[in-house]
Amino acid sequence: MRLLVLVLGLSVTLVLTVSAAAVVNPVRATMSTSSTTTLVDTPWRYTITVKDQAGKPVAAKVRLQILLGKVVVGCWKARAMVQCSGAKAGTWISFRGKRTAAVTWPARYSGLKLTFQAIVLAGIRTLRLRAPLRVRLV
Repeated sequence: MRLLVLVLGLSVTLVLTVSAAAVVNPVRATMSTSSTTTLVDTPWRYTITVKDQAGKPVAAKVRLQILLGKVVVGCWKARAMVQCSGAKAGTWISFRGKRTAAVTWPARYSGLKLTFQAIVLAGIRTLRLRAPLRVRLV
């Protein structure tokens, strides 16, 4: 298994090769965010893109989580970030090729060094995209 992580500015690119089938048709997922710092109660944007080797959009689903260190402390459920725990916490969100959305951060996350994690499932491949984040009060 090969794992390649490339960090460019605010974008994170992750390519994970799982098997011989994945080598023939690897999936590339990227995540970009509006910043590494956001304000409480202010929308913070992220974009996740999933493409095949030819650059064509791929059907995927994503689970969004908030990490404090390596521990899940929040996740996306229904329509908002909520407190939760466990590696499988959160609601799967289906999309094809690209998902752009905004998260409004509650005050309970202010001052903490967090990691915004997107677990992308595309076919048989699971890709983890991470972006550092600090939430601040106004």
